[in-house]
Amino acid sequence: MSKACYKVISMACLLPISMPLFATGIIDIKPYISTNIDYDDNIFRFSSPEQAKAVFDSSDTSDVVKRVDIGVNVNLRLDRQLLTVSSNINESRYDRFQILNNTGNANKVTWNWRVGNNVYGELSASRNEAIAGFNEIKQPVKNLRTSSRQLASINWNFKPDWTLSLSRELGSTENELASFNALDRDDDSYEAGVRYQNRLGTQLGLAYRVVDSKYLNRTGFTQASFGSESTQKEVIATAAWLPTHQTRISTRLAQVNLQHTDVSGRDFNGFSQRWNIDHSFTGKTKINLTAYQEVNAVDDVLSTYVRTQGVSINPTWNATRKISVQAGLGYEERRYLGSAANAAEADRQDQSELANLSLTYSPTRKSIVQIQYQTENRTSDTTNVSYKFNNVNLLMRYDY
Repeated sequence: MSKACYKVISMACLLPISMPLFATGIIDIKPYISTNIDYDDNIFRFSSPEQAKAVFDSSDTSDVVKRVDIGVNVNLRLDRQLLTVSSNINESRYDRFQILNNTGNANKVTWNWRVGNNVYGELSASRNEAIAGFNEIKQPVKNLRTSSRQLASINWNFKPDWTLSLSRELGSTENELASFNALDRDDDSYEAGVRYQNRLGTQLGLAYRVVDSKYLNRTGFTQASFGSESTQKEVIATAAWLPTHQTRISTRLAQVNLQHTDVSGRDFNGFSQRWNIDHSFTGKTKINLTAYQEVNAVDDVLSTYVRTQGVSINPTWNATRKISVQAGLGYEERRYLGSAANAAEADRQDQSELANLSLTYSPTRKSIVQIQYQTENRTSDTTNVSYKFNNVNLLMRYDY
């Protein structure tokens, strides 16, 4: 671990000493530290041992990753205004693939503001830096990706059960490696909507959302095939209903229209929907059922958008006040649309079987120990895209 990381850990541990200097109820400073040990038997999501051997001269792509996170959350309340600052730095070390060793960070400032009883909103800015994953782009290289977001929103409760909302968000994604610069993106989104919620928990919402995206580093073949500008428009309807005190049903329906400024052949119209049922059997057991069909943007060598549909079941058992068990099973189909690669891969389809199981133990109010297992088996009709992995993770965290 680097000396810089040790310095930050030492500083974070000293923060609780200064906390009594602040007036109670005005400022709350909560530093934390966590350590993470992660075993993955297919780090780069290769489709076969032969594919791995062609790259590394070895069919073994498993590794153990050790990670340390230190951070602090600060809440400052002034009358009806709440200012929140969160900062985190993390360092990851790989036992075998040391080329992937990296230091990441996440920082966010949020002002939850309120004027009177009926007008409120949020002003926030965040910046995160982390290593990019390998699920879609199977290249064994360390590419640090920086994401920045700025958000401004306003809500007006013009009636006891009715709220008008308006938001504007700016975002950017930058890749450190030049070979990934074509995926750099600037987003400008805005959303306007109206929501209804009564005292029984019934909710209804209608919103219109527009996202303008620009890929400033796309040139040549990449620009001609994928385009450098796009606009995604969505008409979104949401609803939630509590038929009983133990059951909640919610949905999100959206008509999605994706248009490209310079490559109209890649335009797309589609319908997205997500349904959730949350049910509590007892005070200790509950379950979540989800079914979805969504259209999302994906930027890889094949496509810029993908239609995903699937189902999942996620039960939870709070065995005791300190011990809980969570599990999950899922099935997902992904259809990649509008390929620019070649005609044979113009309609790539993947299927994934997913499962996870975790045990969480909270020995004290400020500490957590969690062990989690997750696996995915993805099959595809495209060569060298299928993969399977097993992952075991041990997390320990302490909040000061």
